[in-house]
Amino acid sequence: MMSARQLANSLDEMMKETRRGRLNWSMQIEATDDLDESCKEHVSQDGTDWIVDECFVEYSCTWKGQDFCMISYEHVLTHADQTRMTCLIFLPPLGMRFFDVAELAPYAIEADAYVSSKVHLLFEQLMELYRAEPARCRLRVIDPLKN
Repeated sequence: MMSARQLANSLDEMMKETRRGRLNWSMQIEATDDLDESCKEHVSQDGTDWIVDECFVEYSCTWKGQDFCMISYEHVLTHADQTRMTCLIFLPPLGMRFFDVAELAPYAIEADAYVSSKVHLLFEQLMELYRAEPARCRLRVIDPLKN
């Protein structure tokens, strides 16, 4: 399994190759942030009712002749102007493409703020690539209510 530092270095290289036009991507996104509040999970912590949002993003490409797959997961709790967020990053085997934290747990990497920021920069770069050159970045958005 790749270490967090190795992943950060690989993501730097991948982003450079993407900018140079040498790397194409596929992304799948499943998020609850656009759902009506009544459809979202609510949890009670510390005597406060929090609204739960979740976002899974699968990133895949062919990197150095091998298939690469990474899944990020954000768990966001909000109450009024307060936000609590947890970010997890998984490097699952290629045949495993589930958006389920329990199934992905064995493939989690120790992601610190540095690695999480690299994943976020990749997300931003790929969304811009999708807008500018959709043939180089396929995007599929999954409706969490139909899943």
